[in-house]
Amino acid sequence: MPMRPNGSRFAMGGLIGALLGVVGLSGCARIGAFPAMPHGAQPEPSSPEAAAIEKRKVCIGSTIASAGTLFNVLYYQASVLPDGKLAVGYFAFFSDERPWGNNWLTWTLLPAIAVDLVYTRTAFVAPGLQRALSGKGDVEGVHVLYEMRSDGSLVVESALADDGAHNDVHLTAHQVLSLDSQTPTFYSDVWSHQLGGRNAKTKADLAYVRCFAQGEILPLPESIYREFTLASRAGPAHIEALGGRPVVDDSRAWARSTPRARLLSATGGRSAGVR
Repeated sequence: MPMRPNGSRFAMGGLIGALLGVVGLSGCARIGAFPAMPHGAQPEPSSPEAAAIEKRKVCIGSTIASAGTLFNVLYYQASVLPDGKLAVGYFAFFSDERPWGNNWLTWTLLPAIAVDLVYTRTAFVAPGLQRALSGKGDVEGVHVLYEMRSDGSLVVESALADDGAHNDVHLTAHQVLSLDSQTPTFYSDVWSHQLGGRNAKTKADLAYVRCFAQGEILPLPESIYREFTLASRAGPAHIEALGGRPVVDDSRAWARSTPRARLLSATGGRSAGVR
């Protein structure tokens, strides 16, 4: 027998929809932040490894719809490790981090209101505690360990992301390629965009996915690193202290030192999935 519409469910859905509309218009565009778009022709990659990274398509997605738009450039920093492996840290920029979307915080309404009143916003419209603690927008990271073949192709060996509690999520090559055998695909399963999701079976399980190709994967500029206070953000992407040879000819960028980088140095790289 067909199920009849539940009046209370529709009423709650209407209430949530109306509230989403209000908070979506309440300063999101003014407070959310993206890096400036790169202008003009980009310089040629400064090394064979950089060329290979910038040609290697990578996809970012989520199993749930949530607030915040994914920027159309995926920035990276990378090094060739002493064992010859290529470590690449990718930085994914989102315009915003707010608790609204297809998640339990929104379904139950009051938790989302509480988070948005204080943490992600102040009274919905002004910058909240999250901005004071972390900086502009929302930046998430993932670290991939590749083998670089003689033909310049990159083969995934392992990866590191994090979950909604900022715990490390170690990913095997099989997990990284489970949704697309040719393309590393990382996705979130939480409203705050961390990329350590593991339970999707196919790309059809993703609420959205964006794939970055050549021209959309670029070296992380020092100016963006400083503007978005990345020293304390996107932890899994910080591969600085793993050592090796930087693949981008920018000695200033490689002088970065972050809390996570110091941790990796102290643990010999184990926290980054590098053995």
